[in-house]
Amino acid sequence: MSKKQKKRNKPYTGADAVSRPTVHHYEAITRSPLSEWWHEHKKQVRLYGIIAGVAAIVIFVVYELFSLVF
Repeated sequence: MSKKQKKRNKPYTGADAVSRPTVHHYEAITRSPLSEWWHEHKKQVRLYGIIAGVAAIVIFVVYELFSLVF
């Protein structure tokens, strides 16, 4: 087995060294129950809507094709 490297414990002092830690402040958004549901399910609803729209168009085209032939 190879020898483990010793961890660096010397602080960085270059021009790009950060002197203080960065603090991020987050604020929660108040949403209604419907808005919360929409925020959680937006991608699924859009996907199912696109699939239903394409299926409706295909069914309509096939129906019109049969009505022209017969």
